[in-house]
Amino acid sequence: MARRNISIPDALVERLDRMRDRINVSRVCAVALERELRILEGQARGQDVDESKVDRLVERLRSQQSEKDRWYRRGLRDGEKWAQETATLHELAAFEDDWAELEQIDVADFDPEDIEGWDDELPETFQTDELLRQPPLFRSAYVLGWYAGVHGLWRAARVRL
Repeated sequence: MARRNISIPDALVERLDRMRDRINVSRVCAVALERELRILEGQARGQDVDESKVDRLVERLRSQQSEKDRWYRRGLRDGEKWAQETATLHELAAFEDDWAELEQIDVADFDPEDIEGWDDELPETFQTDELLRQPPLFRSAYVLGWYAGVHGLWRAARVRL
């Protein structure tokens, strides 16, 4: 696999450094470059596409992405709250072992099937009817957010114990 250097604004680097454990930078860059190249290659071929159809598709996908992000953030807040206010030392230690499999899943690009069933592992308080009625994509985003919330706090706290 080839390697490339990229330039990133300092402010973005600072934000990235805080989230380094949650983001596979190479993968995010590769996905973004692939997307951009497909667009440019399509333009170069002069594809005859009804722009209104493309606009509707883009709007629908953006809406879906926005909803996915909303469920991730909600899970993140709930996970942090559980870790801060409810979880016992034993539960947090068990969490580290029981949930380790999710550490390798990239939030930006995941298959909901890879996270299927993990909502059953959440503490009962978080297994709400509202969550369970959501499509797999949004339930999975919530679970990944919940995991990130607990994992981030527990990782920082355990070194102080």
